[in-house]
Amino acid sequence: MKAKLLLMIAIMALLTGCSAEKKENVSILSGGQSIDASVQDTTKPEIPEGAIADASGEFIYQGKLQPAGDDENGYMQIPLGYVPFQEEGVEGLTQYSDVSGKNLFTLDYYDGVSYEAAAENLRYYFAEQENIEGLGGAIVTVSGYDARQLYCHFTDNNMFLTVWIIKDPDHEDSCYYLAIEFDSDHQDLLACSSTFQTVSDYHKTHK
Repeated sequence: MKAKLLLMIAIMALLTGCSAEKKENVSILSGGQSIDASVQDTTKPEIPEGAIADASGEFIYQGKLQPAGDDENGYMQIPLGYVPFQEEGVEGLTQYSDVSGKNLFTLDYYDGVSYEAAAENLRYYFAEQENIEGLGGAIVTVSGYDARQLYCHFTDNNMFLTVWIIKDPDHEDSCYYLAIEFDSDHQDLLACSSTFQTVSDYHKTHK
């Protein structure tokens, strides 16, 4: 929930010509590497039949899925049982939540803002927040689409967030926003990112 509000502020700063000061030691890395990749176990788990995994192969979801999304903000598959949710005070989002209201999926679309600029502005803004730790980023692909990934931990509510700013291949000056907010017991939700489709690609495969 917080990520969306922060991104809106960052996008507004971009559109009005403002810029945030870049902090040292917070950078978006190439090759899908995370900030602490050098100390991570690079052995990828085996993906069971019928399961889905994120692009890194590190996060696997084995439960039942349901379709989510719309012609404004893109499409993906999310866990069965998640229901539509609308964050108070924000319009135009496609959001789904579990029964706890904690674990969230958010889809959005930004017309006229490149994915590189949107990701950089969001990163700068995150770096200034006192309730965020472990901020990192990577240059990745999501379902074959070019994207920028950001991830962090909210210390005030002990929730984790991963955001993908995805290039719209049909409109290079625009981008999709996919965010997954989750608690420590639901890291496997990140695997659902592998099911994302742009609006045009969704309709190509659902004629």
